[in-house]
Amino acid sequence: MKKLIALTAGALILTACASTPTSPVIARADATFETTGLGKTKVAAKQNALTTAQKRCGLATPVVIKDEMVYNGVIDERAGRMIEQGIGVVGKVLGTGSVDLSRDDDYEYTMNFKCQ
Repeated sequence: MKKLIALTAGALILTACASTPTSPVIARADATFETTGLGKTKVAAKQNALTTAQKRCGLATPVVIKDEMVYNGVIDERAGRMIEQGIGVVGKVLGTGSVDLSRDDDYEYTMNFKCQ
């Protein structure tokens, strides 16, 4: 029984590590780095990039030099929000739930940073 619990705990830990999104960090000649975070929202994309930068810097603090947010969604950003809200209202009335049109890569946040 103890082995089963240990195996289950180990599998959960490995699954959590595997599902954490990380992006590659590119080292530049001027002692700066670049990474890109993807997410369903702007906040998620920024957090993913920042998490990667913090892992790269270790105990130092990542200082953003340049950043850029790009929307890669299939539908225009505002139109997508209005459609989701409309479908959400209809879903609540009919009791069918809501539809999520967003994808994990809708927002792309690229940042150049230094570790200080």
